Amino acid sequence: MTRQFDPELLYVECSQCGQPILWGHGMTSRLLAMAGIDATALDERCVIVSEGCPACRPGETSFTTQVVRLGREKEGRQIQPAATN
Repeated sequence: MTRQFDPELLYVECSQCGQPILWGHGMTSRLLAMAGIDATALDERCVIVSEGCPACRPGETSFTTQVVRLGREKEGRQIQPAATN
């Protein structure tokens, strides 16, 4: 059985400050429809990146967004662990 990915589950992040962006239910589907993006072509590797957010650009209410599909690690490449300072 194949399940369709729910586009409302896409992670949304600000590319300027790195903050996650939360918006109302249905907003992702509306944005995808306005952009002409087929939601059935998306999966759990996709994220939405915003070119700003209310946290880093107070007073602005409209931001450019894009859907990005994250790639897989290349074969033979060592995964680097996160380091803390």
